[in-house]
Amino acid sequence: MFDFHFLFSLKKGRLYSLWFFIFSAELIRAQADTIGIRPVITEIDKVEVTGYRNQSIFTDISRVVTIIRGEELEKAGVQSLQDVLEYASNIDVRQRGGYGVQADVSIRGGSFDHTLVLINGINVSDPQTGHASMDIPVDPELIERIEVLEGSAARILGAGAFTGAINVVTREDKSTRASARFFMGQHGFYRINLNALLNSKKFRHTISFGDATSKGYMKDTDFRIKNGYYRLNYSHDNTAIDFQAGIQDKKFGAAGFYSPRFPNQYEETGLWFASLRASAGDKVKISPSVYWRHRRDHYLLDRDNPSFYENYHLTDVMGSQINLAWRMKKLLNTVGVDIRSENIISNNIGFTQPDPIPVRGTDSAFYTRQYGRTNIAYFQEHVIYAGSLRISGGIMINWNSAYPDKPSVFPGLDLSYRLFPGSSVYFSFNRALHLPTFTDLFYTDPVNQGNIHLNPNRMISYEGGVKFQGSIAGANLAFFRNSGKDIIDWLWSYGQNRFSPVNLTHFRSIGIETNLTFRFNHTGRRNPVQSMTLNYLYMDINKSVSDSVSKYDNIRNKMSFVIRHRVYGNIEAIWSVSFQDRVGEMIAFNTAESNYYSEPYNPHWLLDGTLNWHLKHLTVFLTVTNILDTNYTDAGSVMQPGRWFKAGIALNFGKREAL
Repeated sequence: MFDFHFLFSLKKGRLYSLWFFIFSAELIRAQADTIGIRPVITEIDKVEVTGYRNQSIFTDISRVVTIIRGEELEKAGVQSLQDVLEYASNIDVRQRGGYGVQADVSIRGGSFDHTLVLINGINVSDPQTGHASMDIPVDPELIERIEVLEGSAARILGAGAFTGAINVVTREDKSTRASARFFMGQHGFYRINLNALLNSKKFRHTISFGDATSKGYMKDTDFRIKNGYYRLNYSHDNTAIDFQAGIQDKKFGAAGFYSPRFPNQYEETGLWFASLRASAGDKVKISPSVYWRHRRDHYLLDRDNPSFYENYHLTDVMGSQINLAWRMKKLLNTVGVDIRSENIISNNIGFTQPDPIPVRGTDSAFYTRQYGRTNIAYFQEHVIYAGSLRISGGIMINWNSAYPDKPSVFPGLDLSYRLFPGSSVYFSFNRALHLPTFTDLFYTDPVNQGNIHLNPNRMISYEGGVKFQGSIAGANLAFFRNSGKDIIDWLWSYGQNRFSPVNLTHFRSIGIETNLTFRFNHTGRRNPVQSMTLNYLYMDINKSVSDSVSKYDNIRNKMSFVIRHRVYGNIEAIWSVSFQDRVGEMIAFNTAESNYYSEPYNPHWLLDGTLNWHLKHLTVFLTVTNILDTNYTDAGSVMQPGRWFKAGIALNFGKREAL
């Protein structure tokens, strides 16, 4: 629930976002009578991609954009967004616990703080910690597609897109339909999702509710997660408005999440967010938006002894932006301004405040610290279409109140040359910056110590490759190199028995990634094999951590293979195989000897399988994860679930009609 004490503590400057949107809305209203308003979705290589700043600009990025389609999630009986990303793309997903209770997503050697997360193009990344950026109140059943942009995109998406971005796009079509899904499984697992799309001539409504719970696969891995989401699209004549809002309540046992010494950790989090976006224009398109994300966090180091150590955090992020786009023959131009205010009150993070604020729902807890910063960015992007050659260049100028004397400039250039229809070669150069999170700067507990003197992360990225997309097959091959300065890493000190963040003097990642996809169901025949996807990533990372143990250990080799095939009649099977080889060591704790020690990560294979039987309005699922019952860890010393059986049914009413 929202704590109004925090709202009253905001300075007037924090309300600029609201004024900015009102001003932009007036510009739209003034243009609506003379300029046609038409939302644009651009199709590139037969794949629709929605961008953040300007949809055309995003699709013209001459790099790898991986598309994960919602129809594939439906057939796979996927239980969480994190499970999808584990197999479907060349990114590093480090989960703690089952069902994506907490997951860190890293791209191309960056940390989980370096990946920008968006819902329908709205930035929902968490400034407190990247651990919370994947707290998304959108169930898999509601996802139209997931767009994964690999590589830096700071000049287009902002400073948060340091090494990549993930955009979750919710379902949107002309139909009126509803569905319900029920799943049950081992370890007291239960999940339900109810969703509906209601459409009329002018309005489109999307509504979803989800509830998932489990007793846990071992002690202190229980969870309960509730999600709610609503989206409204309005279009009439020359007007288009998009509103969305989501809410999440999460309670979970955090067995060793943040320290191997304390196995009985526990956390309760809750968030809500809302955004409003509009668009107008034909020759000149204007697109303003405003958003607000509110998150609370209550953490216990020992759930059996709450008074031993606990944290309370309340984070609010408000932002607004306005973009202008226009075309001059073969030149597409985009300019825009982005304002984002990030704020926290806490009993642990920030500077001491003179007037402590009571924590709602408690008798004696207070928010005694606070911190806030404002980011203002101006960007411009220009795309030239010259026959088979496409040149995209731009710049972003970024200023942040935490570093007022150091405005940053992000230039970038993308080149793409079409060899023949569906095939192109490309090269990209980009410069990026990322600010320390609130946790990096301030957080302190018995095994972690923040560092207020950290500098922002800085990096230069190069990428080149080739892409092909045909009616049946698609492939891409990419080579990349990232050179970083002041990259933040948390290093372990045996002298103090704790992690602390530092700015690395040297960071370099070099890698190759490839993807190969076949879709045989496009041939119009009932082929035994419907689709196959193979992904492979190799990275070599060199960084100045001397003999210390890093908390941010990266993937060296990752391979995933997914095949979907018919078994008999309307029965399909989906098999997912993955191999992971991680660099580095984890910190473990020997309870008998009461001391810490390091242990290397072991390479491991994972195998998941799903059977689905599709009837007219009913689909029956049987899913088994970790069929091989592999013992493995993704992050820290948190043991992941073994073999886990789940079964469910989906009831679907109505037929989908594309926009």
